[in-house]
This record gives sequence, structure tokens and C-alpha cells, in this order.
Amino acid sequence: MTNGMNVNNKTVLITGANRGIGRALVNEALKRGAKRVYAAARVPLQIADERVTPLTLDVTSASEIQGAVDQVCALDVLINNAGIAAYDDLTNPDVVEEHLAVNLFGPLKVTNAFVPLLKRSKGRLSTICHWPRWLRCR
Repeated sequence: MTNGMNVNNKTVLITGANRGIGRALVNEALKRGAKRVYAAARVPLQIADERVTPLTLDVTSASEIQGAVDQVCALDVLINNAGIAAYDDLTNPDVVEEHLAVNLFGPLKVTNAFVPLLKRSKGRLSTICHWPRWLRCR
């Protein structure tokens, strides 16, 4: 969340919220006065704050994405943070496919699923890039 993003009294959904950057984003949203934070992860975050609603969400699962949509009534900010960083070269197509499934198609599918709620609230979208070094532009 940049200094210009006001989440005070807003509803925020953060994917990959169970640790690292995602957990820090949950804490920051609460600190900045978010009304509701949906903390989504494959293993949901358990936090003792009534403003946090844990969601089970694997961004590669269409049924779990729909389940998350069904649990969220309103949304002002979507932060696509879920990602993986498996270190490998391009010789293993399974690793490349997993990267694409989680880091490219996952955020795309989550975003598309939540667009109606974001349009309704005139909300914001942020996606954190989890691309492996070998795929980043130099």
C-alpha cells in the first residue's frame, strides 16, 4: 500500500496473507484503519482481530476462487500477493507451468472474479510481481 492509498474504513482482500509480505500487508491495512480485511491463503491466517476474516484460497483453484467471491459482500481494494518462487532453470516444464499457474493466471483469475465488486465500489487493484529472475526483463 503506497502512501497515496487510503484504506481507512475500506474493505480489503489480500491473497497470500498467511506470511511474509501478505501478513505485513494485513497488519498495515489494520493499522491504517481498514474496516474489514479478508486474509486469503491456502492455509488461512488466524489473527485475533474481529476486522479480519480468514479465507481459504488457492489462486489456482476455480472452486476456491468462487468460494471466496461468495464470502465477500463488498470490496474496495484487492491486493494480489499470492505467489511462488521455485528456483529452477527452464529445463523443467512442470516448474514453468506452476509459476505461470500461480504467478500469472492466479492473479488474473482472482481479479476477473472480483471485478464486479471492485466496479461497484470504484475500488482499486494492486498486484505484486513474483516472477523468477530468469523471466524478468533485464
